[in-house]
Amino acid sequence: MFYLIGIDGTDSPSVNGGEDTASLGIRLGLLLQERRFGRMLAVTRHQLLRRDALPFTAENQACCLLVEADADARRDIELTSREFILRQSAPASDPGFALAAWSNLSAAVDTWGQQAKYLRLQRDAAMQLARAHDISVAGFQGNGNGVIGALAAVGLRSSGNDGQFAWLPGLESLKGTLTLPALLNYCAIDRVENLRGRTPFDRDLIHLGEAPVVLLRGGQSLLLLHSCAGEDVNQWRVYSPVELAEVAP
Repeated sequence: MFYLIGIDGTDSPSVNGGEDTASLGIRLGLLLQERRFGRMLAVTRHQLLRRDALPFTAENQACCLLVEADADARRDIELTSREFILRQSAPASDPGFALAAWSNLSAAVDTWGQQAKYLRLQRDAAMQLARAHDISVAGFQGNGNGVIGALAAVGLRSSGNDGQFAWLPGLESLKGTLTLPALLNYCAIDRVENLRGRTPFDRDLIHLGEAPVVLLRGGQSLLLLHSCAGEDVNQWRVYSPVELAEVAP
């Protein structure tokens, strides 16, 4: 079965250059694999509300791990995740954790995730929603409000239409210039296309840069491309993060 592990607030606004939440999440997923509790399929990062009056760490981005595991592995996954997050979070952070079986989720959890992008939510409401869906949640330090973002990350990942992939098998190998068959050989991205849905021909060249952004859209991984300057139909490049904010907010 599939589990979603939401994590938020593991870094500290007072620590510059520290490990962000998604990087910590990737390390957790690798640990779960090492202990053979489950297989990490993906890690996504999700942007939550940013407001001066609202305490947040770094960019206020939560992350969510998608893990495939046996039903009887849930307790091992939860205990390992709790211990890891508590030990690895920054000293002045306010980390939160949420573990959900995907089959238990409903539209209410997805809605919570969307609201966390635009509204200031309350911890008590997060706890109530988690209980209703058999979602394990915990806040480890600070005021415990990290559970708000952790639960939001689960909802946003479940919705299938938010965020970017921080980790996919082979994603770190995508750089430089590749053809579509070579790209998919490195990383099995579901969709590689432009805004009109056109996919490059196998012989076309795709200029990826150093760290292409892969989006979560329609429940699939999506690498958006556009034609290179000069309108060479056989040359493509990825959008920069700034460009993506305009064409695929």
